[in-house]
Amino acid sequence: MKSSLPVLLLLPVLLISLGMYTYTSSQSTISDSMSEMSNMEIEAFNTQFTVYEGEQTGAKLKSLMGTLIANANTYKEEPYKLPEVTAEIIDSDSDDDEEQDVTVLEAKTPEKSDKDSLQDYVDLLTEIRSSLENKHNYQVSFGYNSDGIVNKIIIER
Repeated sequence: MKSSLPVLLLLPVLLISLGMYTYTSSQSTISDSMSEMSNMEIEAFNTQFTVYEGEQTGAKLKSLMGTLIANANTYKEEPYKLPEVTAEIIDSDSDDDEEQDVTVLEAKTPEKSDKDSLQDYVDLLTEIRSSLENKHNYQVSFGYNSDGIVNKIIIER
């Protein structure tokens, strides 16, 4: 009977170890699936912008500006989801391509919980939107942060 006593003492330790191993391996699986979901969310988020990549008409870019303006209120507490926008705007008063003036407008990402910087961001997006000419084509490219989220939109004429 004395020889079975150490086995009985080791049995609970073995069961606890097995339980910890099972818990640890299931946590790893859960973490992996959450990061995949996060990557899918990032891709879905970015798609609202990246569909405008490449050459676009001013009319299409006005739609992009509308999306950005709507997002400004939605993501005011998550400003990393509000990309900086840089746009080259051509003065449309002159028909001569070489004599046209270029203005660069920049809407910087607003500060979190700062109503003034959020309003400045929306005002600049509205100015960019109204300055885009429907008849002109623009080149659109993007910058990304380290997490892969679009954080910069560049519109060039």
